[in-house]
Amino acid sequence: MVESDIEKAGDLAEQIASDLRKSNGNLGIVYYKIEQILLNYRKTGRDLDLIMPGIYEVDFEYGRTYPDGRSIWSIYADVLHDDLCNPNGILHIKIKSDLNISGSSVVKLIINQLNLPQSSAMIVSPVAASILGLGVKAFCKHENNCECK
Repeated sequence: MVESDIEKAGDLAEQIASDLRKSNGNLGIVYYKIEQILLNYRKTGRDLDLIMPGIYEVDFEYGRTYPDGRSIWSIYADVLHDDLCNPNGILHIKIKSDLNISGSSVVKLIINQLNLPQSSAMIVSPVAASILGLGVKAFCKHENNCECK
């Protein structure tokens, strides 16, 4: 049986989350993994615009520069923030209420929430790992004005 993109991304998210916990929440691990995944996307000729949240216009070709792992993480964290960090948000409720939350389920929730193609699963996996490894409250503290509950 062939493992789906979501399952592969979920396994990776769980691995990164474990590494994140062992490093006491050092997001450098997550940023580095995002950069590795971006490099792989570019090598295989995939369209990076397809894996970015729709509200962000990222011009990868203008000036021939590419975003780093931290900036990609920040883009995803920003678009997920309101729904994940608000106790009444759908994403918050789904993640907090699932006692057996898995990497695959968080990847799938993010993809569905942001209306991304399944091909974005690998780039979403480090973001999912951040939620799994840090917990919702710590993940949400990436913005200074967070009223995390």
